[in-house]
Amino acid sequence: MRYKRIRILILLAGFAIVGIIISQVFWIRKGLLINQVNFEEAVVTTLEQITAGMWQERGIEGDAARAVIRLSPRSYLVYINTPIDVNQLNNRLKRDFANPFHSIDFTYEVFQTGTDLVVFTDSIFIGQISDVEEAKYLPNLTESDYYFKVNFPERTLIPSIMITIWAAAIIILILVLGFITYSIVVVMRQQRLSDFQTAFINTLAHEFKTPISTIGISASVLSEPDIALEPERIGVYSNIIRLENERMKGQVNKILELASLENREVQLRKEYMSVKQVLEEVTLGFAVQVEQRNGKLLRHCLEEDCYIHADKVHFVNVVNTLLDNAMKYTEKEPEILFSMERQGSTLIMSISDNGIGIPHEYQRKIFEKFFRVPTGDVHNVKGFGLGLSYIILIVKAHGWKISVSSEWEKGSTFAVTMPVYSEIPDADEEEL
Repeated sequence: MRYKRIRILILLAGFAIVGIIISQVFWIRKGLLINQVNFEEAVVTTLEQITAGMWQERGIEGDAARAVIRLSPRSYLVYINTPIDVNQLNNRLKRDFANPFHSIDFTYEVFQTGTDLVVFTDSIFIGQISDVEEAKYLPNLTESDYYFKVNFPERTLIPSIMITIWAAAIIILILVLGFITYSIVVVMRQQRLSDFQTAFINTLAHEFKTPISTIGISASVLSEPDIALEPERIGVYSNIIRLENERMKGQVNKILELASLENREVQLRKEYMSVKQVLEEVTLGFAVQVEQRNGKLLRHCLEEDCYIHADKVHFVNVVNTLLDNAMKYTEKEPEILFSMERQGSTLIMSISDNGIGIPHEYQRKIFEKFFRVPTGDVHNVKGFGLGLSYIILIVKAHGWKISVSSEWEKGSTFAVTMPVYSEIPDADEEEL
């Protein structure tokens, strides 16, 4: 039901496109028909003028309109029935057809009246007539009466004006398609954002429900009349309240921090730091959490120390988030491999796990804000879908690269690639 509006919009868009196509085809066909009628009328009128002119020169009176017979849209007979000076006929055809048609090709044939024998044929190319033409023999037929026929074998049904109409129709259709596609994309994005926000609110409520409930129970215990006689219990429950409060505070701060980073350019306080020292400190504290779940944290660190130029706070947050995800998304006893590999001036830091993995179709989306891989139960996995969006923000701010390799139900590997130095550069070298 949530995508019903999108389906309706797509359906309406389809009807609109079909309507536009039908309308364009109708008007184009009508335009072609009008153009064809205008063409035929212009041809007949021109041939009538030529006939009347040739009769007038010979002192013949007659209805020129009855002399012109339309055989087809491309073929016309002219029963002039007089001797014909082909040179004169040729010149008249060139001159009179050049006026309504700036560019057209046609042929004409001269027949002998009575026998219907073709006595002469020639081609004329209006628009390609030059001042100096190749001389050719054009007879003066005076032995009998003659008539002639004009053919337009190359007469195109889509003249230049219709090409313009077609082009305009196609452009309009493309613009309409583009607008409709854009509208659908916007609606789908809004729908996705709405889904993400709904999932985020549900997760937020679920994540806060446990610490709130824990704090409530602890507060009830501390409010018991006899609790003052048990200082150890007071300390335990007070510590529980403090820890749960810190947990909620950390979750809220993570949301606010990401929103703050997205609304402005990330301000990095870079410094040169020992990779070995920083990562050992981070993984040492994390190893305790892994052991509590009977898991293993394997570390393959570099034998020789090296240095990176980064914001220490954000760098530590990136490592912590990747390690936290590796354990969070592992349902069985976690086995996490933290490794570092140096390739020349590049350091590749990778974190692999034996967790649930990420289906291939979702691997491009995992760095989007609020996105979480669907698991069937929105509360099955903790988190707001903000960790990886924070990571990609920090990685890009440093000019680093991050990649993911994962297979569903077999685990994932995240690798961050960054520049590395064998020693801390001097100030002069750093400026260079």
